[in-house]
Amino acid sequence: MPHVLVVEDEKDSRDFVAEYLKREGHTVSTAADGEAALRKLINERADVVVLDVRMPSMGGIELLEVLRGYLRWHVLPVILVTGQADPGELRKARDLGVVYIFHKAGFKLTELGEAVDAVSHPPDGGNDTIAC
Repeated sequence: MPHVLVVEDEKDSRDFVAEYLKREGHTVSTAADGEAALRKLINERADVVVLDVRMPSMGGIELLEVLRGYLRWHVLPVILVTGQADPGELRKARDLGVVYIFHKAGFKLTELGEAVDAVSHPPDGGNDTIAC
């Protein structure tokens, strides 16, 4: 099972998502913002990142820009789960290779679990962008 890094500044949301993914058999690490996520990624491997957009310190789009600048993380699958992203941020995320975008108000954890499985084991090696 893939190792998932959940990056979310709201502790309850972060813990809720992390616990679900653990119950599904994934190894999970968490970070409260982009800077903490970057430190974790430097020190441990992640196969998938579940990322919020708006966070203190370093937001999700800024983290994506940093990650895509390094060969090590250039194709690291990223799934966005956001409640406040504007259309420009979503477009930028897609341009940076985000593979799934979920809106907090209307997604199910089972859908997130399926997305994590899909990006960690793509059937055709592709990574299509799908907005839910």
